[in-house]
Amino acid sequence: MIAIDRPHATSGGAWLARVRNPSSAHEYRTLIPTNRLRTEEWAQAQAVIAASRDTPQLDASFWEGAALYELTYLPQLVHRERAVAWAALLELGGVTPQRGWRPGVAAAWAGRGDRWRDHLEGVHQRMREQVIGFGTTLAQVMWAADTPHCMEIEEYRDGFDEVNWQLLGADVQKAAMSTLIRTPYGLLWLDNG
Repeated sequence: MIAIDRPHATSGGAWLARVRNPSSAHEYRTLIPTNRLRTEEWAQAQAVIAASRDTPQLDASFWEGAALYELTYLPQLVHRERAVAWAALLELGGVTPQRGWRPGVAAAWAGRGDRWRDHLEGVHQRMREQVIGFGTTLAQVMWAADTPHCMEIEEYRDGFDEVNWQLLGADVQKAAMSTLIRTPYGLLWLDNG
């Protein structure tokens, strides 16, 4: 196997899960290491497993009304341009959201012609122009965004002035006016306008 055919794993990141009880302001945080990006559903399942493991150490009243406030992938390398390139490859099927690069991907690239590469370049450029915000967490992405694109976050705050980023992210996706794309290099917020 030549070096270029070896699997390219998006390695070394971790998911941060933050569960919060909005009535008491108590929080439970856990880091879930992973050697691949995986999906949010996978990370949520792992957070539930960690929470059930730690339940005896926490007061039972904490879980009554507690909600997942943040689920963030923390990559080893945060890089905006690599994130945009990865998102373009994801759109065209060059990478998968769960595993990233597939083994033997170099051979697949050789089978794709210049027409596909030109199309990839066009998608990459379009995505560069669509970027509203970039960062590791949704909070960073929102603060980095241009003012006209910022969402009103006050309605997502609890009584202790803490933002439920999971609800905010879900509403961004539902609105379909913009898209959040989680990559192995950070979180992108793209304008679908």
